Amino acid sequence: MFALRSATRSVSVRALHTTAMRAAERSALETKLRDGLKTAMKAKDKAAVTCLKTTISDITNAAKLGADPNEPATQEAVITAIRKAVEKRNAAASEYAAGTPGANEDMFASFQNEIVLLRSYLPDAPSSEAVQAIIDEIVGGLETRGTKQTGPVMKALWERLGESRASVDKKDVAKRVADALRA
Repeated sequence: MFALRSATRSVSVRALHTTAMRAAERSALETKLRDGLKTAMKAKDKAAVTCLKTTISDITNAAKLGADPNEPATQEAVITAIRKAVEKRNAAASEYAAGTPGANEDMFASFQNEIVLLRSYLPDAPSSEAVQAIIDEIVGGLETRGTKQTGPVMKALWERLGESRASVDKKDVAKRVADALRA
């Protein structure tokens, strides 16, 4: 009987220990989101609390779908989850926009406020002109152009962007690179 209790206690202590370790491993952006959630809860801002809780839930689910479900989400995964949340809210806001059959001013304003809140957590991305200038410079330095050069151009671009590459829309960049290689 006593052995059972001590085993239970040790498991509980281990569970608490791993939870504390996981909190230390979180990305800076996820920590910032969780701090924002605490602030919103203290301010009793229900809309912000709901928005941040769903976004944190999306981040947790994305981390569990990764290669190692026990590892926390990376900075890039957090940024991707926030971007997806913004896209969902943009789509929902367009359903309630003025001039649509289901127009609802309050819902539209609510979604717009959530979009502003989530965008405030996204890191500053380099301007599209700056990214295009880097692409043009890299493509200009190539001896031959063609779709086979996409990989090396993308690799060089990511190296040039450095830390800010996480905040760049990868689909848009890939389209720009493909267009530049065709020109």
